[in-house]
Amino acid sequence: MTERTSQRRRGKIWNSVDLRQEQHDAKRHLILRQAAILFANRGFHETSIDRIAAALDVTKPTIYYYVESKEDLLYQVAYTGLVDLQEALAADGDVVLPAIDRLERFFTMYGKLILSEFGVCLALVSDRSLSIQSRRKLRALKKQFELAVRKILDDGKKDGTIVVDDPRMLTFAIFGAFNWAPQWFSNSGASSPEEISAAIFNVFRKTLVQA
Repeated sequence: MTERTSQRRRGKIWNSVDLRQEQHDAKRHLILRQAAILFANRGFHETSIDRIAAALDVTKPTIYYYVESKEDLLYQVAYTGLVDLQEALAADGDVVLPAIDRLERFFTMYGKLILSEFGVCLALVSDRSLSIQSRRKLRALKKQFELAVRKILDDGKKDGTIVVDDPRMLTFAIFGAFNWAPQWFSNSGASSPEEISAAIFNVFRKTLVQA
């Protein structure tokens, strides 16, 4: 594929989304997704706004219409991924299941996030490139997920489906395992994100369920 053909294809992706106001979020999402891919593959400091614009075959001012700066772009990538997970968990909140099964559902959704373009960027790109205020906002969101898992573990102790001596360390360990997956995951690999998430969780499930 020639560079010109590649540019035409990227332009078609961008222009396939209507410019009407109600499609503003769709345009913005395309920018965030492309930024997430480039930040993860090339690094935050090595990726310029010009490169992101070129990847979408749009102008640099077009990018700045949707975000304030490159730092804001990184923040929006991380924030969007975390909020998407938060909304998915909220929608799943009324499901009545034993705690061990709720824990599995949580990490099925978390695994889907962390192995998405947004999640891989979130895992691989340090938030130290962001302002203190932005870091605090993102870390507060992440803390909510940690607390949600601790709550499930407490419920599991009550309903007898989970046995764990140190819930705090278990929480750190399981998030650590999932957050490391983007380091070696490949979309061209033999296993899908769903299969990888299930395999990681099953390692922990075997230690959590009373024989």
